[in-house]
Formats: sequence, C-alpha cells, structure tokens
Amino acid sequence: SFEIVEDMVDLAFLHEAAILYNLKARHVQGKPYTRTGDIVIACNPYQWLHGLYSTANRRHYANALVWKASNSLNTLASLDPHIYEVSAAAYRGLAIDGVDQSILVSGESGAGKTESVKICLHHIASVQEGTAGQDEHDIDNDSDNRSPSKATSTTTTSSTSPIVQRVLDSNPLLEAFGNAQTVRNDNSSRFGKFIQLQFDVEDPVNAIYAGHQLPSCVLAGSKCEVYLLEKSRVVEHEPEERTYHIFYQLLASNNEIKEEIW
Repeated sequence: SFEIVEDMVDLAFLHEAAILYNLKARHVQGKPYTRTGDIVIACNPYQWLHGLYSTANRRHYANALVWKASNSLNTLASLDPHIYEVSAAAYRGLAIDGVDQSILVSGESGAGKTESVKICLHHIASVQEGTAGQDEHDIDNDSDNRSPSKATSTTTTSSTSPIVQRVLDSNPLLEAFGNAQTVRNDNSSRFGKFIQLQFDVEDPVNAIYAGHQLPSCVLAGSKCEVYLLEKSRVVEHEPEERTYHIFYQLLASNNEIKEEIW
C-alpha cells in the first residue's frame, strides 16, 4: 500500500500513482497543503476548514519561521505544511537575510490561485505589523463560511498601516474588472498579474520582539502589472458563464450611483 507523508520527497516511490494517492489521502483528512521540497502544493477543499487560517495559526507560523526562528533544519519539519510557511519564509528572507523574494503561484482554473495570493498578502501584512505576537479577534469565531482571505481581512483592518490596507483593498477592484464566473469557478481570474511589494528597512529601534532586537522591514508600496486579459468576454461568453463582475455590480447599484455614472 502507498504511504502518506507531509513532504513528498519522503515517498519511497516517487511516481504519479503515489503522488496522487498522497494528495487525495491528505485532502480527505482535511489537510489541503502538502510539501514537495521548497514547494507547497494546495488542493482546493471548496469548503471552510475550521482553524486553518485562525489568528493562532498565523501567529504560530510567524513565530516559528520569523520572530523566534532558529537555524535548525528541524524547524520546518516540525510544522504542518501550510501556505503560511511560504509567506513567513519570504518575509524572513527579505527582512533578516536581506534578499529579494519571489512567490510563484500556478495551477489549473479553480485550483485556488487567487485565494492563495490573497492569503499570502494578508499573512505578510500581519507579520510586518507585529500581529504575530498580539492577541486578536480569531477569525474562526465567525460562523459564516467565508473565504479565508475575506475572513482574514477582519483582523488586518484595525491594525495595518494605510499602505498595507491599500494593497489589500486593491484585490476586490482588480477582481471586479478581471474576474468572472465560469463553469468551473465562480470567481475565475481571466487575466494574469505580477505583483511587486516594495519594502523598506525598518529602524532597528522599532524592530524589537520579545526583548530581542531583530531586523525588520515595512511595506512602502506596491506595483501591479496585469496582462493577458480575456477581452472577448466583454461582449460574449460561453453558456452558463458570465461576463466580468463589474457589469453586474453596476446593475445592482442604487439609482443614485447609476444616475451619476450614466
């Protein structure tokens, strides 16, 4: 029988059947994330998983990989695979190691790429604001089945800087003009985007955590380049699909806004 592992480099036999079995088995266990070396594979669960994106979990990964991180190779192995390890490791490499970082998110339509990017952005924002060591309202106290990124926004709004909040608030705007409902995905991105987060080195005096002085950096700005927009969807689309969200949002707006626009 096949084995179940957190990191697929530990598979005794690395072939398609073993990989698919491992991903499926972890998915059934409510564990959507699996490592393959430095890569984190995400299987879209299409449901809310209690505790997966909680404040405690965000704090746990930030502390383990950034603020209280050791040089031990066992640090990552002691953590369950999670997208938070990607964002936390990127922040550590940028702030502490002083090396530019890149996060590449790729996958099939409906795989959860858009949500994964937003989750990473929110986690980086919470790490840089020092919220990893503060008590916050836990997003899992909310009873509705919201997406992880929408739920996380309730904890970032009150504490983040204006620049961070503007970067986070740009997502709904881009999605309105570039996302649409398809047969496979109700919020499918019909364009590609390249996001650059610009950080500045923080004053070491302000970069103190738990009594220890640590290098830190703060988000100073952001640039976003969009490309490959599916322009044909503006005038036509396949059956059971829709055009871009913005058109339906305009039609659903109140009469005052419609009169102002038209």
